[in-house]
Amino acid sequence: MAENSATILIPDISGFTEFMTSTELSHGAHVINTLIETIVRTVGEEYEVSEIEGDAVLLIKKGLPTSKKEILDICLKIFNDFHFERKRMQQQSICPCGACQSIVNLTLKFVVHHGPLAEIKVGRFVKQSGPEMIVAHRLLKNSIDNHEYLLMTEKLLQQVSDSAETVEMEWTQSSEEYDSIGKVDYRFTLLSEARKKIPEPPSPESYYRVDDTSYFEIPIAADARDVYMVMMNIPDRADWIPGLIKVEQDLPAVFIGSVHRCTFNNYQAMISPVRVTLSEEEVIYAETCRIEEMELSLVYEFVFRKITGDTSHFACRFMNAGAGRLSEEVNEILFERMKEMATKLKDHCENMERSFFVPDFRRG
Repeated sequence: MAENSATILIPDISGFTEFMTSTELSHGAHVINTLIETIVRTVGEEYEVSEIEGDAVLLIKKGLPTSKKEILDICLKIFNDFHFERKRMQQQSICPCGACQSIVNLTLKFVVHHGPLAEIKVGRFVKQSGPEMIVAHRLLKNSIDNHEYLLMTEKLLQQVSDSAETVEMEWTQSSEEYDSIGKVDYRFTLLSEARKKIPEPPSPESYYRVDDTSYFEIPIAADARDVYMVMMNIPDRADWIPGLIKVEQDLPAVFIGSVHRCTFNNYQAMISPVRVTLSEEEVIYAETCRIEEMELSLVYEFVFRKITGDTSHFACRFMNAGAGRLSEEVNEILFERMKEMATKLKDHCENMERSFFVPDFRRG
């Protein structure tokens, strides 16, 4: 069992448990995975990714610790990239579920420690262990009354050069008492001011030209949000839209700007969500649709309005996004297809066995 001296850096996503159990586990997992990937990408080769621990990343840097400034710089870089990505996902989300709407509540904290670690090798896997690793993990549970901070142990700070910091930070001395470990002294700085300085991502293009095209309307005996969830789930539309064979996409998610290649029996449509307005009573969703074979560029607009808890009103229309006007023949073909789609949507939703908004852990 090899032993190395190493810096232990743990970025931990606070609010993970509440976020994951709020509703669909798959949606929460996708968001957390994306944010974890952002952390790993930001670190690059500066630290070794020892383990992914659900809501945290265990990072290791063997040898003597670098300067306090370098540790602070990498933590702030991770913090900035994390929140920029969080803002981007929040801005582009079209899903009304609790997980996707709670992205705004996710926070990030850091624990940094240093000491000897033992490497346990099992097959091709290497696990870091030892008393100092236990100390670092215990420090994730502390008495700091905040969800975003950078914590450095005194044991680490005694070994690093205390050079001038790039960003002026206010540090507070504190300690924790843990069973079987004893007293652990540390300093921490809050990251609330750093969060305020993170820029906003560029706004996605959500404009489309509207006209006075009338809607096709139909009642559906299902919750309006459930009906919307079926419609916005573009990858699964082949389960209920007539003539749709498969849906292909580069990313495993649906968001403003995502591109979905929908293959029908005799043509292919490129679908991309462009806009969504969510409220308790109504959801308005729009997507672009490009059909090269027919030289068509369209915008479909869908309205999901709540009537009662288990009944809704669905309205849909298409508008020409290209130059000129649609011919009467093309307009008639598109309208009949849309009408058939709405009817199949009604049938599919009224026969669903469960709601999208029952948390996975409560399902039988």
